[in-house]
Amino acid sequence: MSKVIKYLHRMLTTVLMAVGSFVAVHAQTLQQLWKNPTDDYRVKTWWFFGYEHTTDEGITADVEELSKAGFGGVVYYDQNHRNAKNLPSGMPDEGFSLEWWHHLRFAASEARRVGLSFEINISNGYCAGGRWIDADHAMQRVACAKLRVTGGKEVSVDLPAINGPEGYVKDIAVLAFPYCDDGQMRHITARYVPQGKGRNGAMQGPGLVDEHNSFSGYGFKTLPDVGTLQVSDDSLKWHDVLTLQPMYRSQGVYPLRTNAFPATKGKYWRIKHSNGTLDYEGNASGDIREWSVGEEALLDCWEERVALQSDFAEGEHTPQYTPQEIINPNDIIDLTDKVDGNHLRWMAPNCEWTIIRLAAVLTGAKSKHGRENLLGYECDKLSAEAANLHWDRYVKVILDSIGPMVQGITMDSHEGGSQNWTPRMLEEFRTRRGYDFTPWLPVLAGYIIASKEKTAQVLYDYRLTIADCLRDNYFGTFQRRATESGMTFTAQAIGNALCITGDAISVKQAVEKPQGEFWTYQRDGAYDIKDCSSAAHLYGKPIASAEAMTDCEYKDTPADLLRVCNIALSMGAQEFVVCATPHIPYPQSAIRLNDPTTSTPYIAGREYAINRSNPKWEDMKSIWQQAARSMVLLRHGVAAPDVLVYLGDDIPMKIITNRLPKGLEGLDWDACTGDALKLLKVRGNQLVTEGGIAYKALVMSKGAMVTDKSRQLIDEWKAAGVPILQSGESIPRPILIKQGDESVVHTHRHLSEQELFYIANKENHDTDVTFRLQDQPQKVTVWHHATGKRTILKRRTDNSFLLRLKPVESVCITY
Repeated sequence: MSKVIKYLHRMLTTVLMAVGSFVAVHAQTLQQLWKNPTDDYRVKTWWFFGYEHTTDEGITADVEELSKAGFGGVVYYDQNHRNAKNLPSGMPDEGFSLEWWHHLRFAASEARRVGLSFEINISNGYCAGGRWIDADHAMQRVACAKLRVTGGKEVSVDLPAINGPEGYVKDIAVLAFPYCDDGQMRHITARYVPQGKGRNGAMQGPGLVDEHNSFSGYGFKTLPDVGTLQVSDDSLKWHDVLTLQPMYRSQGVYPLRTNAFPATKGKYWRIKHSNGTLDYEGNASGDIREWSVGEEALLDCWEERVALQSDFAEGEHTPQYTPQEIINPNDIIDLTDKVDGNHLRWMAPNCEWTIIRLAAVLTGAKSKHGRENLLGYECDKLSAEAANLHWDRYVKVILDSIGPMVQGITMDSHEGGSQNWTPRMLEEFRTRRGYDFTPWLPVLAGYIIASKEKTAQVLYDYRLTIADCLRDNYFGTFQRRATESGMTFTAQAIGNALCITGDAISVKQAVEKPQGEFWTYQRDGAYDIKDCSSAAHLYGKPIASAEAMTDCEYKDTPADLLRVCNIALSMGAQEFVVCATPHIPYPQSAIRLNDPTTSTPYIAGREYAINRSNPKWEDMKSIWQQAARSMVLLRHGVAAPDVLVYLGDDIPMKIITNRLPKGLEGLDWDACTGDALKLLKVRGNQLVTEGGIAYKALVMSKGAMVTDKSRQLIDEWKAAGVPILQSGESIPRPILIKQGDESVVHTHRHLSEQELFYIANKENHDTDVTFRLQDQPQKVTVWHHATGKRTILKRRTDNSFLLRLKPVESVCITY
């Protein structure tokens, strides 16, 4: 049987089982599987190598302990966070060296010997790049340089230089349009020193919204305003022009920001910083390193709107400029064919002209935390050609050697920053949006063409094209190659740190097994899991995976881990891949790098505590068993969310707490963007996916940007009787928790002939849970994941049930 046929057979079987339409699992068979889960349901782990030297003895000890502990698989992952280059115990193997190949093969064979599945990470380090990626296939962005000329004569001039990382510059176009300098300023552009943690990298969790609905997230702290831009005619009396907001730090942050303001005349300009210091133009300090004001009418925060950075461009603060202040599209002249090398020769009409040179430069993003000799550029995330190059030069090389020993390919989150150009960008835009972007190229330098509204629409189309290319050309190409190789493909598309412009939900339709992530410190859960499970439900993915318990430290207890696991399962996770288990080169169960005779837990550069050296290793075994039993039940039947939260159509997009509507407490809910709306059908007064998941209502996110196509669909649904709501408060709860609601989390599934609720105590104390079920059954069966036993609860005279949960205990109830 060919690899593709094997893959399709596996996928068909998995899908049919997941939707509950395969040969129905007999209740007794399901109970047996639940008590003794097979390897398919067991927890996996990322198995990190490259901190220091690798040994066969250590590999054997690693896999044997993982297997005995209850793990079902490993993902071989070269990820290096070591603190020193000179290690007393020996340096790590160089990637693709004879020693490296030996240890990779030995790791795969030893995993197979003890019954663990074996997968490989898609790259050396993360996320997808290496020394084989040349500049033409690396991540790129648009850069601009400009000059002013007087027409009515032949213009013969050298174009201004554009500087890019490592000298890579590829011209896109040279354009000209008239300008009129009336002596008034309309924008400030500043180079910031980013501070804190950016919004696009702040993982969102429940319960983090304040009364003002301001942005919040793990690690995010609202920073004070930088200061105020002021103007004066005499340098004595100053007037405020606008307040300058802080720039938050994120991965690959683009440090320039332009703020627009109404036309203002003045001879002197300064920034009055919040601490009282004064910076005059050309003299900067503090959070701003350089700044200048300009007369051109530009879009406010255009750097975000053209995807030079992927922060959320919330609100529209561009002034309503007059037609004379913005560019008439009929006045734009393409001078590209009049450039010879770097020299422009042009018979310019009698006018004052702005000439802009647009070119592609590298973003500078490189792969990281891998074997040092294999590190290089991150591949272009918008190019199928670049994705194929990476696959051929890394993944295929491995599969050609040990392919029969590998079951799957995995992919970590994208953490290489934003990009807004690819060599085929104009072609991609025309194909996907149906019109030529070339006349609109000046908008990539912040210019307003035709009108503010038309420019905003064109830039939305541009960001949407980036998101489409990311989905189809990057993740889609990797999925196709994995399928052709007979491999499963698990990918964090895009990843919690939305540092590239995309749609964190709809992009996941491109991959077989989407993956979210949750970290041990996130005691209230992470909505990245909800992004992932929503995508799985909407796009018919059998399993929503999760990078689990990231950065667990030795101080963390099994109860700490169970808490975050329980919350992730309640948000729809159906597979855990622990991040991470470092390879320990020593066969002893407890080791310290500089003193192998001690019993101190092993730390290899970064503290990943889920490994055989942890004194709590034996106590952790119950976690993996309980997780596996939960997975058995949570992968059967279909999800039963109550409502679908529509986040809107803007790009970039992920679930953001302060945008969520009210009234979601106690409900199961999914979230979607406009892409998924077209897949939904109306059945009765509900919205239904192709996989049979039904939503009782569509609840609109606060401030959602709705396109005309989405609005038309929503209006049609409303006319057909589907509730279109601003809040979930009026939706009946299938399970109503009257006591213990602050301590427990839950999720709901429909089995073939039963209803199932997963209920978990997230607190480290006993909790009495009183609940009512909308269906009012006389009794329910309680599946205790910790003990593997089942008990019966009978309905009380007030129609409620009383369930006593031990600290961080999880159960399922069925009826």
